[in-house]
Amino acid sequence: MAAVAAATRWQLLLVLSAAGLGVTLAPQPPNILLLLMDDMGWGDLGVYGEPSRETPNLDQMAAEGMLFPNFYAANPLCSPSRAALLTGRLPIRTGFYTSNGHARNAYTPQEVVGGIPDSEHLLPELLRTAGYASKIVGKWHLGHRPQFHPLKHGFDEWFGSPNCHFGPYDNKARPNIPVYRDWEMVGRYYEEFPINLRTGEANLTEIYVQEALDFIKGQQAARRPFFLYWAVDATHAPVYASRPFLGSSQRGRYGDAVREIDAGIGRVLRLLQDLGVAENTFVFFTSDNGAALISAPKQELDLTTAAPGHLPGEPSPGVVNLNLRPDSGWSFISTTVSVPQNSSSPTSDGPGREPGGQTCPEGGSNGPFLCGKQTTFEGGMREPAIAWWPGRIPAGQVSHQLGSIMDLFTTSLSVAGLEPPSDRAIDGLDLLPAMLQGRLMDRPIFYYRGNTLMAVTLGQYKAHFWTWTNSWEEFRQGVDFCPGQNISGVTTHTQEEHTKLPLIFHLGRDPGERYPLSVASTEYLDALHRITSVVQQHQETLVPGQPQLNVCNQAVMAAAQHSRSGPLRARPSPLRPVRAPAPSHRAAAQSRPAREGRKNARGCGGETGGPRPRAWPCPPSCAGAEPPSPPGPAPHADARLPSAEPAPRVRDTCGATMADPELQLVARRIRSFPDFPIPGVLFRDISPLLKDPDSFRASISLLANHLKKAHGGRIDYIAG
Repeated sequence: MAAVAAATRWQLLLVLSAAGLGVTLAPQPPNILLLLMDDMGWGDLGVYGEPSRETPNLDQMAAEGMLFPNFYAANPLCSPSRAALLTGRLPIRTGFYTSNGHARNAYTPQEVVGGIPDSEHLLPELLRTAGYASKIVGKWHLGHRPQFHPLKHGFDEWFGSPNCHFGPYDNKARPNIPVYRDWEMVGRYYEEFPINLRTGEANLTEIYVQEALDFIKGQQAARRPFFLYWAVDATHAPVYASRPFLGSSQRGRYGDAVREIDAGIGRVLRLLQDLGVAENTFVFFTSDNGAALISAPKQELDLTTAAPGHLPGEPSPGVVNLNLRPDSGWSFISTTVSVPQNSSSPTSDGPGREPGGQTCPEGGSNGPFLCGKQTTFEGGMREPAIAWWPGRIPAGQVSHQLGSIMDLFTTSLSVAGLEPPSDRAIDGLDLLPAMLQGRLMDRPIFYYRGNTLMAVTLGQYKAHFWTWTNSWEEFRQGVDFCPGQNISGVTTHTQEEHTKLPLIFHLGRDPGERYPLSVASTEYLDALHRITSVVQQHQETLVPGQPQLNVCNQAVMAAAQHSRSGPLRARPSPLRPVRAPAPSHRAAAQSRPAREGRKNARGCGGETGGPRPRAWPCPPSCAGAEPPSPPGPAPHADARLPSAEPAPRVRDTCGATMADPELQLVARRIRSFPDFPIPGVLFRDISPLLKDPDSFRASISLLANHLKKAHGGRIDYIAG
């Protein structure tokens, strides 16, 4: 393997002296520390212009290192971005997506039995070949079944949970979430590791900080290079902080959590300095996706107050100098970062409020960007990012390089003297040339939602092929991912197609994505031409992985294993955005091994095997069952910019009646469903009968009533 060959540059080098007596050892490979936040927004740090400036340690880290204002997650949700960080690959390649109609539930609660496939090479596996000890602290979120355990994928140590602290959902009042030390379950959130949902008090961040400190001390004593992946989740709702930090912030409970994380990172960086290894440790700070504005319905900051006492565009302490003139948006005009003089000075707005009177008790800030988590607008995927490597990365610099969380995989390998795998497509770039030499590299940013390519950024231009924030049904229930930011023709509550004439924004002039370019302008046509070429090339070479994040349960697994007609075959909706071709068994057997040299993981649930830890939450019947087959081949996209035939829609799922032709069709076909020959298990998949996800939702009650009558009131599972 290329990684093994390249590792020799850091192996022990024997140099005999002229007298034949002395032996000199090569320098120890650099340590690697990746700090991944959860749902933290671009505008949550003082150095990014957050008005209350309550992150002195992260601001200092930026002043001593390099800021990346144009850094992106690989997905607007947790699990896919985390998979992308550790593999250097788009989630569509690794199977970290869902092929359902709304393409949003891309995470791993207990209903999802998939996870990171064995066919993927994770960062700690590769670093192990160069002698690194690896530990993950905090949230894993790449599968909760035994075969997906972090220690099966290269990590030597783990303290944390397979899921976030808000789920699984078998007990919403007191979620049943295990906490592990390596293979042993040492307790559960809300029990041995309490979280007070009323006050927000929890000591988890303090525990995670101590785990990091102990690991660093231990590896330094053993003189072994380390990789530490510190993935805390305190800023994910419901946010929490320890008692000393509760009430300490001007930004409510969310601000308390940010302050505690900032203090913890400060302790870790000081330890590196005290041990004398700071100059041999590469540190990178970022977040998995944008802030969850759904948790902060009134959070709209007046960012012109980001530096009190300074005029817009004038240099100000503790923030990247920005030009806030209305005609130019948030354009960066400085390439330096200064240290805040007073990072904790109070304002007259009082605790729990942003300057300007905006409350944000549970959610963060995405700065000037549109919307937040779960959307492919800038607020959902542009992240805070800081690189720190004293003596190597020049202090106080700002890089305008378009960066991605996937780059941390390739960059970390480069730091360790390793090459990325050559048997598969790697999407991450090596950012060391940007960090050490100030170079800028051309590259696109792909915005996926599920297996749908929603948008692409190339240079300063961003093209939206599809727009969708959340459904009208959710919106009427008070769920809004763009609170107070809805823009006519841009933010939408239905899946709106723009593939023939994409919405194109110039992010330098319009970072808030409010003013699309005129389709008649030369600028628009030129940007469209260049972006079209990039999309075409991307789709021609893309080999999607088997979808790991479709919702499944034990009944589905049993049905797939015992059905006489073979495994169930999920079918994609004919409503097809700019969507990657879904893999079939034949395509998986021929295309991907030929291009990437490895076998595919199996559909919903991945591959089985491996030691089962004590108390790991996976029923035996689930662990040994054959998962359903992946979807059959989907229609290929248009050669220019893919488009879809408009699908008929039920006007309102709440008001749908039997007069709707789609529902009449559903009723007729439901009555003709044959039973699966599985005693005690009833499974029905009606997705092939419907042209549109809204119609499916509207027909659920009709289907349920029919099945209750036909089967004595018992329904085990209804899939869609």
